[in-house]
Amino acid sequence: MDVVDQITARMRALLLVQAAGFFAWQAGEGLARSAQIPDAISQPAAIAALIGGAVWAVGLFAYFAQAWRARRRGLYDLLNDEWAQHARKRASESAFWILMVSVVISMTLSNFGLDAMLLLKINVGIAISGYFLANVWFDTRHEGDA
Repeated sequence: MDVVDQITARMRALLLVQAAGFFAWQAGEGLARSAQIPDAISQPAAIAALIGGAVWAVGLFAYFAQAWRARRRGLYDLLNDEWAQHARKRASESAFWILMVSVVISMTLSNFGLDAMLLLKINVGIAISGYFLANVWFDTRHEGDA
């Protein structure tokens, strides 16, 4: 595996870490701040939000460190090729549809009295995490496939 493949694999893994951390941060914060959630759940949710936020921030920093490493080695153009740009475009389209479905479900749930702030936090977590996951999914180049 050459250096470009190693950096790409690390960046994909870091996107997965960011997806998990960002969702935990947003969902945990929504659960912790909701008046409808009992204290037995909101206290662990607050801890999950702190851990998720820290995981997301570290993942984001490490992701940009990998991009900086690639730029320093003169490999960034290989990482940001037409395939990667197309993958980001498709991931953005997927995140849009994920958000639309999530909003419709949330609007339905809010009719039954669920806290709107909680639903908003979960929607944001789903949309951003969905983008990260879709980016990894569409950027997989299936190396080694015949």
